[in-house]
Amino acid sequence: MVLCGILTIVRIRVIVLLYIALLVGEIAWQGVAPLIPTYIDTYNLTASQGSMMLAVASLGILLASLPAGFMTNRVTPRHLTHASLALMIVGLAGQSIAPNYATIILARFIFGLGFGVLWVALIAWLADAAGDQSARVLSGSTVIAGLGGIFGPAYAGTVAHSFNLEAPFIGLSAVLLVLLILLVLDDSGTGVKKEVAPPTRELLRATHSDPDLSTMMLITIGAAVVWMTADFLVPLRLAAHGYNEAQIGVIFSIASLCFVSTSAFVSRKAEQWRKARIVATAMAGLAICTAIPMIFIGSTAAMIFLAGATIASGVTAALSFPFGLLAVERGAVTVGVMSALANIIWSISGLLGPTLGGLSTQAIGDQAAFGLLASVALLMAFLIYRQGKVPRPAPVAPLGHDIVEQP
Repeated sequence: MVLCGILTIVRIRVIVLLYIALLVGEIAWQGVAPLIPTYIDTYNLTASQGSMMLAVASLGILLASLPAGFMTNRVTPRHLTHASLALMIVGLAGQSIAPNYATIILARFIFGLGFGVLWVALIAWLADAAGDQSARVLSGSTVIAGLGGIFGPAYAGTVAHSFNLEAPFIGLSAVLLVLLILLVLDDSGTGVKKEVAPPTRELLRATHSDPDLSTMMLITIGAAVVWMTADFLVPLRLAAHGYNEAQIGVIFSIASLCFVSTSAFVSRKAEQWRKARIVATAMAGLAICTAIPMIFIGSTAAMIFLAGATIASGVTAALSFPFGLLAVERGAVTVGVMSALANIIWSISGLLGPTLGGLSTQAIGDQAAFGLLASVALLMAFLIYRQGKVPRPAPVAPLGHDIVEQP
């Protein structure tokens, strides 16, 4: 994504810093996946208890997201971002020094709270800094999240295998501390606009009455349910076939490279490709890929799933926020609330997906869980295609038109 010449240097600088903050957060969130089998062995956990390593952070994201979205009319995105980074630092540092499993769970929860606020505040700050390039810049956040999927598992798996389970999170908390200092010192003049959040009743009506906002949410449901559950199921299947945490991390990183390559390509064409039929086709492809480990037992089927599903979800994820921005332009929601809604879906999926995946794996094996995921993706493909046939409402005055400037 080429921003030079379109945005000023100071705005590019703050966008880059925000992208890096998002990247580190994604590495910290996604990097724990290949460590789950080692946590289970180290602390003598059941599969369900191991799944809590993923689920509890998502619970924090869920509890923080919507309140953070509505706080953007009282607190600037800049200050919310600072607060979120501070929470994440506390959570990661706590995880690195935690003496037992219960303390680790608490630290992951604190990290999740901070990460939930970060996604809301950071997206609002990015949109302000990007100006009329916001569709491309917000679509680029999907690429950054994908990069977290590349570096996170490989980084955490390799460092933990070479040193210990705490080492990856010590480094991440140090990097976030540096980023917090740089963002506090930022003088770009961006991120100081307070948004006017919609009343709750209007927000709930918009989630099902605005077809583009509904499409964004359906896209997010399909991707989130599949990936937040697969992040738990796939490492367990690979570990059962003799793969260690470093190898699992590398496999996830290679798969995420496919995601990033796809989403980077699609994000450059976000406005042209923002069509329901394109997203529905990609979501159907995700369903087909997810059916592979349902039908075939073994590590090869799991890796084929990772390769294919990352390409399909790279298309859908890159177009998620561009659909939501159409609803923002019509005045249905603000950017902060749009991001909060996406966060809520990811967090609920991250909370329920690994938990139900762990329970089903214990009870009947992981093939049934993959089958359910394939069914969810197929249903989302159908619903997205139907939303494409719904007439778009006429635009109204955008929320936050009378925006309060903060010195």
